[in-house]
Order: sequence, then C-alpha cells, then structure tokens
Amino acid sequence: MSKVLVVDGDDAARDALVTCLRFVGVEAHGAEDAVAAHCWLETDAADVLVLSDEIAPSIGADPRVPIIVLARPHASPAAQTHMRIDETLRRPIALGRVVERVESMIEERKLRQETVLEFGALTLEVANGLASAGGRQSALACFETRLLAFFIGCPDKVFSRAQLLRRLWPSNAHVAERTVDVHIRRLRRALEHLGCAGYIQTVRCSGYRFSAF
Repeated sequence: MSKVLVVDGDDAARDALVTCLRFVGVEAHGAEDAVAAHCWLETDAADVLVLSDEIAPSIGADPRVPIIVLARPHASPAAQTHMRIDETLRRPIALGRVVERVESMIEERKLRQETVLEFGALTLEVANGLASAGGRQSALACFETRLLAFFIGCPDKVFSRAQLLRRLWPSNAHVAERTVDVHIRRLRRALEHLGCAGYIQTVRCSGYRFSAF
C-alpha cells in the first residue's frame, strides 16, 4: 500500500485530507509540524508528501519523493525556491482534487519504477516508449507513453475527459478537454499498427475505457 505523509498545522484540514486518502486505499499519516514530520520520516518512507506552504521550507525531503504544496491564496512562493516542488495547489481547494493529484503522483512513481508493463497481447517498455505486440513495434511520443501506462494501470474503468485531464495534466495547465481526444487518436493510430487499437474503447456520453473485452 502506498504511503502519504500530510504535514499541516491546521488540525481539521490535515485530518480531513488524511481521512479522504485512507478512504481511497492510501496509507495516509498526518504530522502537525516539521519536527513531527522528521520523526516520522526517520522510521518510515513516504511515496508522496503533502505540505502546507508555512511548513514546506522546513522539510528536508528525499528528492525522489514527489511533493505537493498546499499554498494560501496570496502566499508568495519566494520562501520555497530552495526546495523542489512537483506541484502547488492553491487553497481553498476541494479535498477530492488533492486526492486525485496524490493518486496520480503515486501512479507515476510506480510506473517510473516499472520497466515493462503488459496488457493482453500488448507490452510497453516505459523507459523508451516502445509498444509491441505480435512481433511488431511502435514508438510512442512521451505523452502517449504516459497515457498508455495510465490505461494499463487502470483497466476496464471508464474515465471522462475531465478525469483524464485532472489525472494526467498538472493542475496549473490550462488545457481544453478536446486535447484528450487528440492524444487518444494518436495513441489509437500507434496501437492500430500492433492490432491493439480495440483496447481503447469510447463509451458514449461517458469517456474512454481501456479493456480487452
């Protein structure tokens, strides 16, 4: 089970996010300040850190661990420039949105650790974006590799365009939902060469599903 550490001095906000993360199957823990966070990190490891902007500058984290900072509406990022931040989400923000971004970072971290993903007749070499099936190969662009890896990791589930945008694009990216269709078409063309285009299924009025059925 993936582990997430939420570090926030606001007890109510911290506990609410920890509860939501546990609800979706993440082992979430809370810490009220940098001292408590360091104590936890000395004995355990997190797959994602979620930090309030007041506490973030005091955290010395493993550079391999993704970091989400929850920032006050008008907080200046100047104090955070010395640390690597993967994403900044401005408060107020729905807890569900934070949970989605945490889940997305967990999935991406897992994929970076995987060298080969398989689904049905299809094999994807994540590092070099090479898809293959039946002795044929197709080189994928960076985003199509990411999209295919996401689909392989979530088979038989229907995702709307909005959900795919929230899961695969950073929160500060201003992207139209139709952009998803463009990347889906590109991925389908690449998989068509391998005889696997049928895995990407359009679900009328709902979105897309990746399935062998």
